[in-house]
Amino acid sequence: MMPIHETFSEADSHVSVRLTPWDERALGMRTAEINDISLLSMPNAHKLLRQVEGWCHAQQVRYLFGRIDARQSVGKLALLGTGFAIVECSLTLSRAGFAGLPPVPGSMKPSLRPSTAEDLPILQQIARTDFAHGRFLEDPSIDPDLAARRTAQWIGDLINQGLAYTAVARGQVIGFHAERLHTVRTHADLILTGTGSRYAVLALPLWVTALESLASRGVVSCSTLISAANTGVINLYSRLGFHHHTTLFGFRKYL
Repeated sequence: MMPIHETFSEADSHVSVRLTPWDERALGMRTAEINDISLLSMPNAHKLLRQVEGWCHAQQVRYLFGRIDARQSVGKLALLGTGFAIVECSLTLSRAGFAGLPPVPGSMKPSLRPSTAEDLPILQQIARTDFAHGRFLEDPSIDPDLAARRTAQWIGDLINQGLAYTAVARGQVIGFHAERLHTVRTHADLILTGTGSRYAVLALPLWVTALESLASRGVVSCSTLISAANTGVINLYSRLGFHHHTTLFGFRKYL
């Protein structure tokens, strides 16, 4: 039985790949993800990409996805030259400290509570109908219904892992927030946050509530990955004082 993840390296370059059964469950085909890539010379880049594809063929992978730093010109050229297509663009953002958040009236701030199985139907409905950005949602080759299903199933995965919080305002579920604390518990990855479209006016209050919650638990910094096409959320994070660090190009290939 072959391993579900593998790393290939050659002098100045390396590529790590893993199976993604959570994506396969929604898309109905074997999927894998390149989750670490550094290609600094063309001969090694081509060699490693061939090795990755060989591993994927042995695993019967149909769809291979990854993200690469936009500054890796050799890597981008190698990917395009071996049949990969660039289908999305993402940004990494971060914030240190939580002082100076935008003022929000207390009456507009939702409360956050750990999500439960009872919340799943309404949270999945919000994810399915009101989220338009993400690596599968932005890939024109993926059926939009399957991509939306993947986003909805992601919510269930986050709840099962104890990472999701349900946002409630005036007795109504208006959205959700998901985060993962690092081992030292002073840094948090913001995984997924959003409101239903009818509660879009509460988006800023929801984010402020989530960040204040982190501060109250001793977290001192946070980071996130967002779609560059999601201009509304980009502007929101700008208002929240986040800084842009890296631009990543999402690429994929059918095998």
